[in-house]
Amino acid sequence: METRIDRSERSRLTGPAEVGLARRKARDRSIALVVAGTALFMPPLVGVSLVDGRIAGVPIPIVYVSVVWAALIAAAAVLARPLQNSESAASSGNANDAAG
Repeated sequence: METRIDRSERSRLTGPAEVGLARRKARDRSIALVVAGTALFMPPLVGVSLVDGRIAGVPIPIVYVSVVWAALIAAAAVLARPLQNSESAASSGNANDAAG
């Protein structure tokens, strides 16, 4: 006899595993962002921007630091939403497990 599992039951069965996977992926991406940000501010990479020039009257090293800083903030904002969603889903899942 074949048992059929409807979508709601299938999502209930795979839900916590998928939430855990999403949380790990988001955490790994945020760790990679920290590593990339650290590498971009290391002296050898910042030294590449030590060119005697200006962009719109602003020295190139200042432009480099500002652009990298802004990019890191934007990336952190993008990565914060999946982390927040996975944490809230995990906490609601734990509340449902405790209630049921």
